[in-house]
Amino acid sequence: MRPVLGVAVDDGEITAALVDADVTLLGPFDCQRWPADPDVTTPDAVAAAVAAMSERAEAASVTVDRIGIVTAPGAGPADDLVAAVAEVTAVPVDVVPLDRARLVFLGGAHELADHTVIAVHTRTDDTESVSIVDIRSATVLSSVVRDGDAVTGHVESLPDVADEAVARAGAAPQALVFLDLRPGDGGPARELATVLGVPFVAPHGVPWHRATGAALVAAAQDPPTATATAAGGRRPAWVLVCVLGVLTALLGGGLAVGVGGAARSGDQLPATVTETMVPVPPPAGESAPAGEESSPAPDPCAEDRPVSWPSHRSDPDSGPVPGDVPEPAGDPCGDTVSRQP
Repeated sequence: MRPVLGVAVDDGEITAALVDADVTLLGPFDCQRWPADPDVTTPDAVAAAVAAMSERAEAASVTVDRIGIVTAPGAGPADDLVAAVAEVTAVPVDVVPLDRARLVFLGGAHELADHTVIAVHTRTDDTESVSIVDIRSATVLSSVVRDGDAVTGHVESLPDVADEAVARAGAAPQALVFLDLRPGDGGPARELATVLGVPFVAPHGVPWHRATGAALVAAAQDPPTATATAAGGRRPAWVLVCVLGVLTALLGGGLAVGVGGAARSGDQLPATVTETMVPVPPPAGESAPAGEESSPAPDPCAEDRPVSWPSHRSDPDSGPVPGDVPEPAGDPCGDTVSRQP
């Protein structure tokens, strides 16, 4: 898991989203929104938002690895925001372009995984536009701004704007997405989807799409480190030694691998597996070789004998399962030794 934090500074509010960069299709797993306070500067508000989300991440036992900040036009210098965030955390901060954050969010939306070209409605400082986007290549094929006449108040209809965008792109969209939904947008969105002949899709986390996109762009600056061993790589020498020891124990007849038993109170478990030479008594009627003393066979009832832990099955009627340890026919020690479950 790679938790990353995205913060979006818009006119009138600040939004923040925590995202797992390793599972982008799930969208943000924690989101918050704060309305603008006229008594608080934008840098101070962003720093407070970062501090609050960092505390929420810590409460969830996760640590933020990186922070992405995206700002709307007119939000002020981004350097001031980065400096304010540096006062509350040492996590690296990236300033993300707005269009880049939008495209990355669309590319990671689960609801759009089966689509390639979509129509996107956006608002930037109350300026509406319709764009045709190839989300697989994160490319804007065309974009048309909805314009109006300041004298007559006549505003171009969204269907006209969308038709022009499709004509410029030379590609038909497969879905329609409103990234900045507002109350009352449902009707126009469905009407535009009907005109285009495509479904109207609202991906999870759309209200936080800028913050989510900023987080994912920031996470891409710090890709995960590969820890898996390459296929076909050589095994370490100690692995071969262990395998050789096990084969010798199984085939030699005179070697046994001591794996240790259940630890008694106050005992320490052995750190490694050891191989122990166990004397084998001579057959009946024969004496031990000269110069050697025969050792008695180990007492199976000794207190420190290893205890076998049989595996358990969730369904006792499902029949034998490979790897199960069969129940012994009888306990040679009677009731003097308690049997482990």
